[in-house]
Amino acid sequence: MKEKSISWSKAASTLAVLVFLTACSDKSNQVVSAQPGEPLLIEPNVRVGKVVAGMTVKPLVTQLGEPQRRTAKALEYTQLGFAVVPDSNGVVSIVMCGDVTGIHGPFVKAFTGRTKEGIGMLSTRDELLKAYGEPTESEKFPGGLESMNYPPLGMTFTLERGKVHHIIVRLGASSETNRSVTLEPTPAPDQK
Repeated sequence: MKEKSISWSKAASTLAVLVFLTACSDKSNQVVSAQPGEPLLIEPNVRVGKVVAGMTVKPLVTQLGEPQRRTAKALEYTQLGFAVVPDSNGVVSIVMCGDVTGIHGPFVKAFTGRTKEGIGMLSTRDELLKAYGEPTESEKFPGGLESMNYPPLGMTFTLERGKVHHIIVRLGASSETNRSVTLEPTPAPDQK
């Protein structure tokens, strides 16, 4: 019996060493400064963890490492449970936290961010109301879904059956270039 427990002990030790060595190997998509499970502070209009208002894509990638996925509009840090959306000038403007698919989506568990009031994934509707009061805009959808928008905070919460599963955090004032053009009609010759 003692031989079996020694061999199990050796096997467990060997496995632990292999896991350690694998974890230390160089991976190009490994997150550099933020690790999965590390708590992130959400400061409305200011930051989500190390993603800060006014930051551009290059410093973002330097800070967090290469995203696990890039789309036409977002850099997805799936291990951290969020996606970052830069504006047309490359300035980070939105952080999409959690999972749009619902409370059982994989990014709900991956995203560890909380506001100073303690609001984060799986917070209840009552906790939101206690922390921030009634939302400026609220909309209910089929399937027990609800969107609660707080524009002064720059945050929108999506809930399923009364629990948060997705948070949109807007960072700073929009830095989008004003692309509107105002055309003034030319005065008529007799009005000069």
